[in-house]
Amino acid sequence: MHYLRWHLCWRIAASLRPLLFETMERSKITDQARAKLIWGEPPQAVHEFLVSHGISDRDADAKIAEFSAERAADIRRIGVKKIFVGGLLTGASVVFFYFGYRDGAFHADYRSARGQALIAVAGIYGSWKLIDGIIYLVRPRSEKRSITEIAE
Repeated sequence: MHYLRWHLCWRIAASLRPLLFETMERSKITDQARAKLIWGEPPQAVHEFLVSHGISDRDADAKIAEFSAERAADIRRIGVKKIFVGGLLTGASVVFFYFGYRDGAFHADYRSARGQALIAVAGIYGSWKLIDGIIYLVRPRSEKRSITEIAE
């Protein structure tokens, strides 16, 4: 009786093993495809990767659409951060120069000129970040670099 129960459990486990292995393998393949798309590979290359590993065309297209949407959301999130930083730096430098020149508070000495140059550089850097962020927010799919390169 004990042998029969053990043999039956072994047969059930043996029949479920390919199904479990296939599910785990499919999960690994989709994780690799997600990583490839996030790292900036073109969707066509990721589609070929998925199809070459036994995933149907329709499933591959659905996964690529899902992964592309994730990537676009990540790029938009980075764009919002860049807009915030850029707006803050640009706004602060504009306010500084507006009140400085309006009241005639700037002097022509060396220390004042260095400070003004530093604030001007911060304003230019902020403008660049602001424009970058707007592009990422409006057109996230136009960016081909990896997410980690974009976030820098």
